[in-house]
Amino acid sequence: MVTSLLIKTDAWVIAVALFIAMLSSAIIGARIASRKKERFLALGIDKKAAETNFHTGLFFFLLAFTFGMSGTRYDNRRNVIVEEATIIETALLRADLYSPEERLLFRKDFLEYVEARIDYFEARADFEKITDAQERSHEVSKRLWMRATKLSHDPAYLQATLLMCSSLNEMIDITTTRLAGENARVPESILWMLFALACINSFFSGYSSTLKGTLDWLVEAGFCLLITLVVLFILDIDRPRRGLVTLDSVSQNIVDLRRNFISH
Repeated sequence: MVTSLLIKTDAWVIAVALFIAMLSSAIIGARIASRKKERFLALGIDKKAAETNFHTGLFFFLLAFTFGMSGTRYDNRRNVIVEEATIIETALLRADLYSPEERLLFRKDFLEYVEARIDYFEARADFEKITDAQERSHEVSKRLWMRATKLSHDPAYLQATLLMCSSLNEMIDITTTRLAGENARVPESILWMLFALACINSFFSGYSSTLKGTLDWLVEAGFCLLITLVVLFILDIDRPRRGLVTLDSVSQNIVDLRRNFISH
């Protein structure tokens, strides 16, 4: 799993820090404008207002772009989990193509594999548990693959092995896809740029409003709070293992695979 300062820091902490930074930027902008108000009034206010509108437009464009990126990655993670559950269940059903003895061995390993994948989901943000579950999944899948390839030498299991190897290959590949999907977050460079533009926009908002008259601090604080909440939501959906927006409901598809072993 990929770790960094932004990933390790809770989203609400980043949001609070951003709110304080934005409000502080607005205060700095207002104080600079109040000291030089008469000088800049002589230069004209319209140009400054146009620059402020430009910064605001650029900021909201980047905000929408970032939100779209995080939403797309969230949807991709959901789809991969559903696909993984389907692939595992298909492979499990194909174990019925073998003799009762081989079928029993396959199902025993599949049960261990399913439990490892459930532990992978339930590990949340514990990187040690995630790594352990990944290693267990790899060991069991390797054991399943070796059994299937060994049985491929038996002409009686030729068709069954072709089907089983196809499912096992997909089952092994999807674990890599799922891990890559969790690591595929919004690039940190874009997030840092978003934070910087938020502060710059607040600075010019306080600066321009003070030049025009008096800065309405209630409106400015409300604007900063609104932006902070949007950024908090962007960070939240970009972190599937913690926060308010999780993949718990769709990950239930993996947990439900346990039902395939109850009546057997």
